[in-house]
Amino acid sequence: MTKIWIDAGHGGKDSGATGNGLVEKNWVLAVAKQVQRELKNAGFEVGMTRTNDTFYELSDRATNANNYKADLFISIHFNAGGGMGYEDYIFTSTPAKTIEIQKIIHKNVTAKASKHGMRDRGMKKANFAVLRETVMDAILLEAGFCDSSDAAILKTQSYQQDFCLGIVEAVKEIFGAKDALVTKYQAGKYSTSDDAISGKNLKGYLPAGTKVFVYKELAQTINLTTTKGVPGSWVLKTEVNTGKR
Repeated sequence: MTKIWIDAGHGGKDSGATGNGLVEKNWVLAVAKQVQRELKNAGFEVGMTRTNDTFYELSDRATNANNYKADLFISIHFNAGGGMGYEDYIFTSTPAKTIEIQKIIHKNVTAKASKHGMRDRGMKKANFAVLRETVMDAILLEAGFCDSSDAAILKTQSYQQDFCLGIVEAVKEIFGAKDALVTKYQAGKYSTSDDAISGKNLKGYLPAGTKVFVYKELAQTINLTTTKGVPGSWVLKTEVNTGKR
């Protein structure tokens, strides 16, 4: 089962951003719990940094997610500093897969947020500890600014619900609520179609029972991915279909 880690920012002695009657640690925890509930209902396994008003060091947040062996880490925050709008962050140096995941999350969240008048501040990169120290794809979301006119939007239940649904719909798109296949046989994984045909440069195995999507198909080989829309590994068709090369 696909594992998602939800990181509600701040907590305990660390209130996070405050303004206009909003306290970040409380707002993000409420939204995180909504996301947890919706993802579980959609069939995902969900781990949480915190489920109450508890403080965790940044390194512990990453360590706990790593130990959980999550497939995706999502850190939820809101901002301060007088700006306006939603933005999200990935680490400064990330693989192409993480960039594609950011695009999917940004697209889904902004589609929901824009209905409430929340501006789009764009997709960004930063050297945040929870992005740097996690071993899985990771993203940090900033829902808006509590010390600007965004506060009126952040306070509404409708925005909180839509923000949550944007995240959930993105996760469903990334990991595929539809069109998934399940492999029947173990197959060797290769970086190129030619390698799959020749059997050279084997980089591991795709286990039987893996949920995959077809990224690209050629005459003798097929590129299978566990993240919809993102290139995966090339396998030999005969091997994945029969268990034999």
